[in-house]
Amino acid sequence: MARIVVADNDPDALDLALTDLGLEGHEVYGAPDAASAEVLVESVSPDVVVLDYRMPPGENGLDLAERLVATHAGLRVVIYSNYQATALRARAAALGIPFLAKGNLQALRSAVTRR
Repeated sequence: MARIVVADNDPDALDLALTDLGLEGHEVYGAPDAASAEVLVESVSPDVVVLDYRMPPGENGLDLAERLVATHAGLRVVIYSNYQATALRARAAALGIPFLAKGNLQALRSAVTRR
């Protein structure tokens, strides 16, 4: 199973994702914002990072995702968000990052296990 960092500023959404992925047998770590997620990435060396797009007041998830992809070879990153702007989805696609609709737990499960 995978070691996964999930970042979401919505505590209920974060808890749901962590619980669901944990029940699937993954080792999960949660963060309430991009800065905390980045610290976790450095400390636990995850296989996958799942990021919400909007995590005010700090950096957004796609900016962090872009940096992580550039600096951590082989790290899989997924954007999991209610915010579904076409331009953001295109930017993520150009980086090879899946951009999933929050709430679609089946798609999230598939994305974190896909190699």
